[in-house]
Amino acid sequence: MVTAIPSRGEKETKICLCRGEVLSALARVLDYRPPAGTACPAESAVSHHARVAAVAARLADAVDGAETLPVFYAALIHDIGAPRDGIEPPHCWNLEEQANHPLLRCHPLVGAQMAAPVPGLLGVAPIILDHHEWVNGHGYPRGKTGQEISPSAQVLRFADTCDMVLREQAAPDLIAFVHAVESRTRSQTSTSITHAGVEVLGDPGFYPQLLSPEGVDLLVTGVIQRIGLDDLASTEAEVTGLLELFAHLTDAYASDKIGHSRRVAALAVLVAMAMGVGEKETILLKWAALVHDVGLVAVPKTLLDRPGLLSEEELAEVRQHGAKTEEFPRPIRGLDEVARVASAHGEAFDGSGYPHGLAGHEIPAGARILAVCDTFDALTSRRPYREARARDLAIDILVKGSGSVFDPEVVETAIPVFLITRTAEEPELSAVR
Repeated sequence: MVTAIPSRGEKETKICLCRGEVLSALARVLDYRPPAGTACPAESAVSHHARVAAVAARLADAVDGAETLPVFYAALIHDIGAPRDGIEPPHCWNLEEQANHPLLRCHPLVGAQMAAPVPGLLGVAPIILDHHEWVNGHGYPRGKTGQEISPSAQVLRFADTCDMVLREQAAPDLIAFVHAVESRTRSQTSTSITHAGVEVLGDPGFYPQLLSPEGVDLLVTGVIQRIGLDDLASTEAEVTGLLELFAHLTDAYASDKIGHSRRVAALAVLVAMAMGVGEKETILLKWAALVHDVGLVAVPKTLLDRPGLLSEEELAEVRQHGAKTEEFPRPIRGLDEVARVASAHGEAFDGSGYPHGLAGHEIPAGARILAVCDTFDALTSRRPYREARARDLAIDILVKGSGSVFDPEVVETAIPVFLITRTAEEPELSAVR
């Protein structure tokens, strides 16, 4: 949980988030599909990443050389590097199709690149990188063979295959399931890991739990309770690194939004500093900015990427993302205030916003800052339905909305900040040689 961040002058800041809870919440975002028009029609309601994590953790306990907690973490986010812009998730393709699709073929590398810089996840990155390697050398992305592939990566490969078999065969009886998994993994993992996996799948009561969302959730929660409760992100940098994974994921979901959440976070911190906001509130605001658009994964991409104007009904559907933004982080103990600020960034100063119709100072102070910064970055970025607006025009729009949509004090303070910051469409300044 996040404890109070001290005021200026105190020497130590104590922040604690359970990594397992954060990554489990991230897995739910990875696997969420809008109710209509899902990318993978045959997909069951069971979370792919959660089920793979449940199997991987159980098997890692039984395999020499496999580290259970890193394997569990890797399984929860193993497909985080997969493209999300109009392409089906990897578990909707068979392994041969994955290997022959350029963007999917590189997703283990992209996922490892995303995990490696996060404090506490450096040991997770190599497992993600190698989770599609096969011991016979026919895997990807590097075509490694045999003992070149770590036991941890092979455990994840076995668990991933288990989930794919269940989705393809619609929950067969246990014997048929085990035979199918054993046959398929014989070329993917070592004989010893395949045999250990078959024994694990036969554990009394384990297989029925894998067939329901509730059973899988209990298995994942059980792993966190058993070995993950003491693994805490205990510094600002560690928490920020974990929440940046949400920003990477959600910004890749909608067209032309890459980097949006991190830019908004940077702007929000600058505006908060200009307003004299305290250190604790500024840090919480930065984290809220990183997750403020996580609810967009609940909105069909056809709406987010449409070049034309949306109807009132469609706009209402898009605006539901504020409530989802509060819902996704809810299981992470200690992020309540962050989720509350993030979800309120769509509220308007005159009470006409969403999701709760808050007005004036009923809206959290951080959300009022976030609303202005989010709008400025959106206006100065390309969108499917328009070109990027010039900085002066974006500022003019903010001024016109001051007092109705936006907090006037925030707008007044933010304008000088926006005048000296680089927008998304401006090139980086190169160093003078």
